[in-house]
Amino acid sequence: MIQVKDGVYWVGAVDWNVRNFHGYVTHRGTTYNAYLVVDEKVALIDTVKAPFLPEMMERLEEVINPGEIDYVISNHTEPDHSGALLAVLEAAGDAELIASDMGRKGLRRYYGDDLKCTTITERPAVSLGSRTLQFVATPMVHWPDSMVTYIPEEKLLLSNDAFGQHLATSKRFDDEVDPAVLMHEAAKYYANIVMPLWRSVSRALKALAGLEIEVIAPSHGVIWRSRPGEILRAYRRWVEGAASERVVVVYDTMWGSTERVAKALVEGIASEGVEARLHRLGVTHNSDVIADVLDARAVLVGSPTLNNGLFPTVASFLAYMKGLKPKNKIGAVFGSYGWGGGAKRAAEAEMKAAGIDLVESDLDFVYRPTGEELKRAVEFGREIAKRVKNGRA
Repeated sequence: MIQVKDGVYWVGAVDWNVRNFHGYVTHRGTTYNAYLVVDEKVALIDTVKAPFLPEMMERLEEVINPGEIDYVISNHTEPDHSGALLAVLEAAGDAELIASDMGRKGLRRYYGDDLKCTTITERPAVSLGSRTLQFVATPMVHWPDSMVTYIPEEKLLLSNDAFGQHLATSKRFDDEVDPAVLMHEAAKYYANIVMPLWRSVSRALKALAGLEIEVIAPSHGVIWRSRPGEILRAYRRWVEGAASERVVVVYDTMWGSTERVAKALVEGIASEGVEARLHRLGVTHNSDVIADVLDARAVLVGSPTLNNGLFPTVASFLAYMKGLKPKNKIGAVFGSYGWGGGAKRAAEAEMKAAGIDLVESDLDFVYRPTGEELKRAVEFGREIAKRVKNGRA
């Protein structure tokens, strides 16, 4: 039994083995967090992914008989949150299901049009006795149905997918895990799931600004009981598009030519005292690269030309980045080709579509770059680093 606050329990499940979360590589697994609030009346906030129902029910039964549940709150309809919903409702008997207006529509699409569900328009708050559940819609953080549940008496925010991490651990709280690992996974989560929805996140942060928050309990990962302010500040920084003096160099290569240019760029960047991070696609997953891009000021992308176009791994990364639309980044393209080019032009079009402010480059070399051409790449790296330090495009 794990108590979050007096009378509030974590009853979720730990998925140690998941390594792919709809295209996002989860090296450290994840959790599906559900929370039980026991008062004069009893409420369960969210459920778990369907295969983890037995694990959740075992934890529930340590605290109460599931038939005592009066309310089931669905903060989010996605199946990793609602997969066990029907089984829970059956066990709970007469429990009232509450979701956002869009949540009711989504739940009925998943589980049948006859599903009984009250919306937060109809019931914006629920009294459990000495505690109150207040519901705040947070649409597009990260689905249209998303909402959060707040318990003012406990200053506890059950934050749904906001402030989460894909992080499986036997510990449940932020002060029990390595803070560097925690913030890395929180940043990666934001970058891969929440980043393109920054306007919605900004609105949600404003909606939550008036609440007193001592503990943030998200739907994935650990609970912020000691450092909730740290993750709130991080989200504000990410929403603003604030970046560090970092350049991410991303590439793939066929015969080593594009790789030579990439390493020359890194040399030039580092010579100006700016951090450079080098990723070869196909070796590093797109979702790991994007985690580095989040806090970077610049991203440089390199591709050899294949069939007058992009190398497949580079095309995949650019499509992935275009969907996430990182904010306030400068960038450039480099590469190599044999009898005909095309990759650089295609990459530049994709970078523009991703919202990257392009710096014009002359770094597209025939076959293997010469020593003089590599010097040109080093100089270009220095120029990018100077732009990063000066904060200009």
